[in-house]
Amino acid sequence: MPPKATPSTKSTIKSASPVSQLIKVIKTQQFYWFLGHVFALLFSLLSTLTGLIFRNESSLKYFRFALISNIITYGIVIKQIHFKSIGAKFSRVKLINDENVQYLILALVFLLSSYILKTQTQAALYPYFIFGVFHVVTYFQNHLITIFIPSIQAQQHVNSLINNFTTKLNQPALYAASSVELVLAVTTGFDVLISTFWLILRWNLIDYITKVIVFLTVIVFNKFKFDHSQYTKASVLQMDQTWNGYINKINNPKLTQLFFQLRDLAIHYISLIQIPKDVVKKTQ
Repeated sequence: MPPKATPSTKSTIKSASPVSQLIKVIKTQQFYWFLGHVFALLFSLLSTLTGLIFRNESSLKYFRFALISNIITYGIVIKQIHFKSIGAKFSRVKLINDENVQYLILALVFLLSSYILKTQTQAALYPYFIFGVFHVVTYFQNHLITIFIPSIQAQQHVNSLINNFTTKLNQPALYAASSVELVLAVTTGFDVLISTFWLILRWNLIDYITKVIVFLTVIVFNKFKFDHSQYTKASVLQMDQTWNGYINKINNPKLTQLFFQLRDLAIHYISLIQIPKDVVKKTQ
């Protein structure tokens, strides 16, 4: 979600010359939000490419830069929404329920864990990358197209391409991002499970605790998304049907019973993840 520009700013920018338009755009918080997404996309691509071609150290470095860029962009939005002025009052319930805050915390956890574990979870960048593409494209359409494309005919053509892109791919992209976020819950969960056995041999307690924190953060993040996002709910339903199909194909009654017991137990405990009632009461 981008920071909002005031109507007066928009009208002033549109009526000015290209150079003065650019100068005024650069002075807005939105522009640095836009730059944050641009750098996040760039570093995400570099992290992926260097991970495939070069050393892991380079990939990890760009992975961290990508997360830092995303943290900055979400921080700008959060500041404008919840902390417009110094000492301004804010609602803790709204803060917790704000997806911008949730994504910032998730990025921060992955960033800090990368320094402790000396490794990265590449899939953690994918949801940010998906959102970043749409944010960059729409920002360019709304604020930069008249500056960098002087021809009205060319502007209309680019506008048409962007509108076609966002209309056709917006919902599939949101579903894809939700699916990746659920996959993160599964992969980080398996990582904790495997690390539990290695803990006995290596006894690296700090790494193990870090992986548990990452896993729990991803679980809480997805639970909050599930409570508010139709795309996350659809992704959970699809994943549940897929796993049920695999279990039924095995046709082992004992394994089927164990699976559904663990499934029901997980659903029970995950359903307990909610905003604390005392926080809600204090802010009502």
